[in-house]
Amino acid sequence: MAYYNTCPNCGANLDPGEPCDCDTERKHREEFYKSVTRKKSRNGQLSFSFSKEVTGYEKTAY
Repeated sequence: MAYYNTCPNCGANLDPGEPCDCDTERKHREEFYKSVTRKKSRNGQLSFSFSKEVTGYEKTAY
């Protein structure tokens, strides 16, 4: 019988003592989307801003 822990946030199966990085990944994703989206003042619609340099987030493999 295998022994593992389950992350209460994302449900990932982890080895004993292995920390889950779902919170860190979620924060990186939020920072990335905040940096590449802008809210238009007239209508409140979100739009992408592609004029930014590469932030390094897209280099992370999933």
